[in-house]
Amino acid sequence: MEEEKIVIEETVHTEEIQDIIGTPPRWLYRWGITVVLIIAVLCILVSSAINYPEVIKTRLQILSTCQPDSIVCKDAESLTKILVPNDSWVTKGDTLALTAGATGILAIRADVSGKLSYAGIIHENEELAPGERVFVITAKNTGFYGRMIIPGNEVHKVIPGQNVLVKLRDAEEGKPGLTGIIKYVVNDAAKNGDYLAEVDFSDPKNTHTTNQLSVRNETMADAEIIIAKATLLHRLVQSLIKGTK
Repeated sequence: MEEEKIVIEETVHTEEIQDIIGTPPRWLYRWGITVVLIIAVLCILVSSAINYPEVIKTRLQILSTCQPDSIVCKDAESLTKILVPNDSWVTKGDTLALTAGATGILAIRADVSGKLSYAGIIHENEELAPGERVFVITAKNTGFYGRMIIPGNEVHKVIPGQNVLVKLRDAEEGKPGLTGIIKYVVNDAAKNGDYLAEVDFSDPKNTHTTNQLSVRNETMADAEIIIAKATLLHRLVQSLIKGTK
């Protein structure tokens, strides 16, 4: 009898414990649902505030609106002394280098004022051929525009007036990029199926940036075409809709 009594008591205790475990307190339900709702609302608010535009990534070449002035060697000469470092500002008439040849020591001078760049890899005591380009000078107030490549399978998304974010490949980390606007898209495709578009950099904000970044003619850059402004929430909803189709 005692054994049966013990078994009955254990069974009752077990059932009571199961009831306690299987029935969470009402406050836990109430607060649990509240916390979940608060987290969900916060996620929606944050995702709706984060800009996450739809972009097309491509590449772009920055070109000068004014053809840079090339300084060439007239005769076969030896480059005896380079007087001006690369990427420096020069004034018309400045002596850029000294050369020695059949006609004696000749001075290479700047024809225009602007930013000087070496036309190639040059060293002192290097032999120069007649007509060889030595320096290139870009006028100080020269404007720039972009020649951008648009993949053929994305060209239907691109229209004039869209914003373009440009990041120079040789720019230091943290330096600002350029902002441009698509001026027009060329109607005819290239042999590889890509299209070309001109990007306008006339935004006054770019004036300071181009000076900071030492933008040069034919500089290569990475570009992002903003084809649709959207938030993170909008993009997530779009992805869910596409996933259900």
